[in-house]
Amino acid sequence: MEVFALAEQENREVQRQLFDIYSGILFNNQNFSSGKQEKISYAFDCPEYKTLISKYHIDQTAGEGTALQRAERLLHWMSPRLKHKSDYDNHVPMNSLDLLEYSLGRPEHGINCRNKSILLTECCLALGIYARRVYIMPYSPYDMDNHVVTEIYDRELEKWIMLDPTTDGVFSDEKGVPLSLMELRERYAAHRPAAFAGNEPEADMNAYFAKNLFRFMVDGDNGYGLADSRLLYFTPAGHLVQKNLLASMEYKLSEIPPDAMRARKLFTQRLEKARNAPEPGTSDISVMEARP
Repeated sequence: MEVFALAEQENREVQRQLFDIYSGILFNNQNFSSGKQEKISYAFDCPEYKTLISKYHIDQTAGEGTALQRAERLLHWMSPRLKHKSDYDNHVPMNSLDLLEYSLGRPEHGINCRNKSILLTECCLALGIYARRVYIMPYSPYDMDNHVVTEIYDRELEKWIMLDPTTDGVFSDEKGVPLSLMELRERYAAHRPAAFAGNEPEADMNAYFAKNLFRFMVDGDNGYGLADSRLLYFTPAGHLVQKNLLASMEYKLSEIPPDAMRARKLFTQRLEKARNAPEPGTSDISVMEARP
């Protein structure tokens, strides 16, 4: 027991130090690039939603109440029944019906955070809740880990709220008010952790989210099977997405063993294609913060 307690104490100290580093990066990058005033769309009338509701009874699971209350019930129903598999190959079509059929209650069929967020987002939209999928991205191009979550809009609180279907988690402030991604980022930039309710330790999650809240990619069109169809980029001032992407890909290529000739050839082709791609257009951060 003493060894276990020591390990926990050491981990808390490591997480505290990591939080110090990542919150400092956010402190020095608080301003976002100005950009396009684009619209984020939300489709509530997709015909597949009727099948989603009748097959999985998500309307009964969500019950009555505010958008947040209903979305949290969906979160708590879904998250424990989805096995996490970070190296899942995304072979199942990216829509809630196919993903639920493949993964819900089937631990042998794990999926990644990208697809878990599709599930929660589409289930919320099917019940008339404004919901969108958000990639949260790290500062370092040599960091191969990012995360994907869902944000929902609650009209009673008049704000966006982040829900994490991977950890069954929600962050909140000192008064218990749940936070949006931008609110969480602003807290971290001021070196203020947030309360976390979920299935991972609070200190670990604050450090992890601080690492991944450098920039955002948001689905511009949210509806059944629309994930990744139009990504909007929200980028800190002075940061170039394409430059970061190329550095990341070159690093990945250097990690592929020399004898894996086919893998190296295919990845090299992807890298050359990326080198010829233009810098993605930046959307103005006000687009992400606006009420729907």
